[in-house]
Amino acid sequence: MTVVEDAEEAVSYASNPMKEGIMPFIEVFTREKLSDEIRAKLAEELSNTAMTVELGGPNESAKLIDWMWFHTMPADSWAVGGRFDDTYVKGRKMALARIIAPQGLLNTEVKSRFIKEVARVLKAALGSEEDDNGIWTMCVEINDGQWGLGEKIPTMSQFLDNLGVSEQRRADMSARYPQKR
Repeated sequence: MTVVEDAEEAVSYASNPMKEGIMPFIEVFTREKLSDEIRAKLAEELSNTAMTVELGGPNESAKLIDWMWFHTMPADSWAVGGRFDDTYVKGRKMALARIIAPQGLLNTEVKSRFIKEVARVLKAALGSEEDDNGIWTMCVEINDGQWGLGEKIPTMSQFLDNLGVSEQRRADMSARYPQKR
């Protein structure tokens, strides 16, 4: 099998049955352990938020590839101001959310919306609407050719060929991030 055939097989696998888009992953780090109830609520709300921002609303096929991870980093592993105690935490809830997506998937407007919405959901879940200085959200883009599905490394263009992405969105992605390989 050639590299192109391998990539086409990966694209076919990745796009079945999901035809609406590629979901970014979300990774959440907190300083305090979240209860199972809060984590479940946060997972559902972040999932719905991601699908709303990316696709216009949640759908069952997108849920198949909507992944997120939750990590607790206890106070003795999370330094603020160079200290592991609460000197600079000052009672704030501490969280970091990383939105991880292939480069070119999210334009500036979508990234801004994603960051704001994920931060809003985190603040509400952690009960920190008054002081959000401990809530950080960032988008991390993975360069084309540096992510894969199993052993396959399809390009963004190859994924888009089978995902039903609008021509306007494809043109926007291609203009900002031309295929490099």
